[in-house]
Amino acid sequence: MAGQWTENRRKVARYLERYIERNGRAPSMDEIADATGLWKRSVEIVLKGLEKMGVIEITPGISRGVRLVASNFIQVPVLGEVQAGSPLQSQEEALEYLSFDKRMVPFPEPVALRVDGYSMKDAGIMPGDVVLLREQKSASNGETVVAWLNGGLTVKTLSMKGKKVRLLPSNPSYKPMDVGPDDEFYIVGRVMLVLRDLGGCFDFRAESTKLR
Repeated sequence: MAGQWTENRRKVARYLERYIERNGRAPSMDEIADATGLWKRSVEIVLKGLEKMGVIEITPGISRGVRLVASNFIQVPVLGEVQAGSPLQSQEEALEYLSFDKRMVPFPEPVALRVDGYSMKDAGIMPGDVVLLREQKSASNGETVVAWLNGGLTVKTLSMKGKKVRLLPSNPSYKPMDVGPDDEFYIVGRVMLVLRDLGGCFDFRAESTKLR
């Protein structure tokens, strides 16, 4: 347990990173407790665990005496699968994480999805690939997006002409998806990176978490 990520440790570490980046100083114990929903005593235990893991340094007797230890890596949550074909419902919570050098992911709070299907093969997106998204609610014409359509996720090229929206495959064997006024549709994010593991390089680790 001492060297492992738990749900509470991950939750507190994320909050610390965001708070310090935004404010230039560490949050108080009360702020951590309020933001994470933990008791102050639980926060103390979690912080000690993070310190043992080498994630933070704590200066005793100093208010806000928590400092993040610099890391060159970022953990990206894998939220499930996205269909390169017909929409596929995805998990809402991450069960796995991938670690990347931060220089590979130059945008904030990335999320990852595994691809299933061949509709985007001519765009170089194949079954088993991992796509990294920048979460956003809009995209430009011609960008590759992950969209929610009628209860499921799909990866396609966004086409907009006037008020007409279509999701285009990159495979002539698949038909475009026309988005009508009665469809449940919204953009989840833009595909920024496509990763293909040919040699077992990615360490998928099942780590149950409730973070959203």
